[in-house]
Amino acid sequence: RQLCVLRPRSSSCCHWPSCIIAWRAAIAPRRHLGDSCRAPMAWSSGTLITATLAFVVLLGVLHILHLHSHVGGSVGTALRKARGPLGPPIHVCLCSDDRDLRPAAVAIRSAAVSATDPERLIFHFITTPEFADSARQLFKEHVPGVRIGVHTNAKLDERLRGLISWRKSSKSRRVLSSPFNFAPFYLDEYLTSEGQTLNTRRLIYLDTDTLILGDLADLSDMDLQGHSCAAVPYCLQRFEDYINFEVLTELGFEKVYDPKACIANRGLLVIDVPTWKAKGLTKKIEDWMRRYATADKDLWFGGMSQPPWLLAMNGDFFALGEEWNCNSLGRDTMSMWESISLRKSGFDHKALRVLDVKYGAYGGISPYIVTCSSSAKLLHYNGEMKPWVADRLRRQSPHCSLPKSIDHKWSWNRTVRIFCDDVTFVSCSELWSLFISQRSVGHLKDIDSEWMEEERKWLEQKKEDRETAVKKRKENEKKVKDEQDRKDKEEQEKKDKEKEEKDKKKKEAMAPPSNFGRKKKKSKGTQVASKLP
Repeated sequence: RQLCVLRPRSSSCCHWPSCIIAWRAAIAPRRHLGDSCRAPMAWSSGTLITATLAFVVLLGVLHILHLHSHVGGSVGTALRKARGPLGPPIHVCLCSDDRDLRPAAVAIRSAAVSATDPERLIFHFITTPEFADSARQLFKEHVPGVRIGVHTNAKLDERLRGLISWRKSSKSRRVLSSPFNFAPFYLDEYLTSEGQTLNTRRLIYLDTDTLILGDLADLSDMDLQGHSCAAVPYCLQRFEDYINFEVLTELGFEKVYDPKACIANRGLLVIDVPTWKAKGLTKKIEDWMRRYATADKDLWFGGMSQPPWLLAMNGDFFALGEEWNCNSLGRDTMSMWESISLRKSGFDHKALRVLDVKYGAYGGISPYIVTCSSSAKLLHYNGEMKPWVADRLRRQSPHCSLPKSIDHKWSWNRTVRIFCDDVTFVSCSELWSLFISQRSVGHLKDIDSEWMEEERKWLEQKKEDRETAVKKRKENEKKVKDEQDRKDKEEQEKKDKEKEEKDKKKKEAMAPPSNFGRKKKKSKGTQVASKLP
């Protein structure tokens, strides 16, 4: 029943008997995640026998549970007794001020479907006070059977706004300057702001643009070995790709950080709350935010909350396996270095041609080819090409290697030969859409905010074009003025030269002859003649 609730089907599928849905879900709990109605699959004789036996066993269990319910017990209690006692609750946090709840709903649904004990999961959604009531109602209606609490803290939101500085020169998206992009560093404050008690030392944070294919209990129960948090290292990007080490040196941190050190992505964080507090990590992050605000040059670029967290941690985190952060599913292009890595992993020209890859400048390719998704436990749709906005961007969706746990009739798929193996790729957007029904899409999508985002982009583009036009006009005016000043200067120099020459000639004309005022020397013969009578 719980599986069916988490994976609602469209009304046209309602003619399928519920026992058949339960039967097929019990045999392959992740084989039918989509919304479309499909004809029954072809079953081999061995599979059919196994399925029939499983169905008989399932009917027996359902009969026992039915009897149990008539004597005051519950289905959940009976199942837990069959499996043994539940472990402690798993607290999972998501933060967003986006009124489009589709990404959060998919992250929560996928986590619940993939959990061995979904009853252990308690989700905490942190948002604005204005949106809290609507979020509660929408989650209750479209993600039934899952415990979801909604939390707000207006004072903390305002405090974060005072700490955040956005610079256009940093080339980071303005949307990242939201306080809820920094909320993961204040989870315990948000969860206790309404007088509640935080009765756990372990919190799991998820970005809303994630899809969970693994069991979060693995993260909740692990030993962090004295670290304040756990995250996934990502060595295709280094500290020097985010941090301006020239400014870092000016601030007195010349040899504190290694520019070649791998970064870690904070799309997934496993936080040990007491250790986090003891190490004062939130204060360290705030200190870096203040340094960024007061620095003359950009201290970091290409991000807002990731760089100060990286600087505050400086590698002091427990490293999770790569399967917990298969990222870049929201990017549309691969850089030259990423495409080189792809080619070295066995992708030849034929494979890339089959995947409809286009080559860009300097070796980059598009769309993005995701190879880690086949065995991933978490898919991260970081980047601009989010599945829920891909239609309006009108660009090709990234391609994902097909996860081993999912079987579906894909609208687009390609199989390529990589070394000795056949690898099937599907649309990353379609993979995400399997975890949400069309009905939920219609109710959780916020049309107003979508157009507000479009209108904001248009206004920003209009403002940027206007600023560019004003700048160009001023440059042209300055150029014309400089040219006129040059001509005026040349004309003045010419006039000054002509005047100087004229004055010189006039002076020469008024000057007395060279022998003026001198007595003429008489010759000796003349003197003698003058003495004669």
